[in-house]
Amino acid sequence: MDANAKQLLRQLKQHRKVLETYDRARMKLLEKEHRALALTDAVVQKELAAIGVDVKALLKETAAEEKALLGTHKRLLTVARPPILPGNHIFDVPPDPNVFDVKPPAVDGFGTYGASLDRGINLPLGEINIATSEQDSGWGWIGFSGEANKTYLTTLVFEFTPPRAGNIRVDAYVDFRGQFSITAHDHWYTDTRARLLLRASSRLYQHYWEMGPTVTLLNEDRTNSSNSGWLDWTQNLSYTTSVSANDTVLLFVEVWLGLFADSSHARVVVDFRTGAERRIRVPLIQIRYI
Repeated sequence: MDANAKQLLRQLKQHRKVLETYDRARMKLLEKEHRALALTDAVVQKELAAIGVDVKALLKETAAEEKALLGTHKRLLTVARPPILPGNHIFDVPPDPNVFDVKPPAVDGFGTYGASLDRGINLPLGEINIATSEQDSGWGWIGFSGEANKTYLTTLVFEFTPPRAGNIRVDAYVDFRGQFSITAHDHWYTDTRARLLLRASSRLYQHYWEMGPTVTLLNEDRTNSSNSGWLDWTQNLSYTTSVSANDTVLLFVEVWLGLFADSSHARVVVDFRTGAERRIRVPLIQIRYI
């Protein structure tokens, strides 16, 4: 890896740390302003009590449902894994002087909210391992609760040194294997919503950024329903660019995961970590001169 590539990686790691700090501050400001608008559980409960509603009974009901929701998700996650697509899933191709395979180990990786080298990234295997859940507290009237709305941005970095200048096509394969469950049970006195977003993208850097595609793997948005399932899918992120010879190309594969739960009646669970069959892996990035 050349000096320019090493410097860029150092800058990107620092940028990711600053970005997380910025995001925490932004969520704090949103929550403060939301409170100023009087859209809080306390205000709603006071208004309900003023018109004769038994708020204590509603709070008791909320506590019971919050506890029951944990059991619901345990049952949702027992859904059987779907049949695996037949075939050997081998990416190797016959020898071709125009094709170069970039495989694990990854040369670097970094993430936010615990998706870091010591917890969520396995460089030798080129894996991203995330298992997390989010459930808010209260009735959800503060819809910007930072503790129950998390985004995980995780990056794996690979390198390639072009033997010659030319135009190339990049095929970054990302293999998704994992489970999710999501539940939202809205009530007339709550503001309940559960959302789950999973996206993957690729880009590269040599002398400038070349932005590859972004694909959405999961997009769940629930207000009064549930869903649970497996994700067994290999996604190809393909794009083209031009490169010069002998200067390091840094290849980035990024996974963005967003979990949002408003009120204690909303819960989102994602598992791409527990057991060998659950992980997000980059088995191969193929470089082809065109």
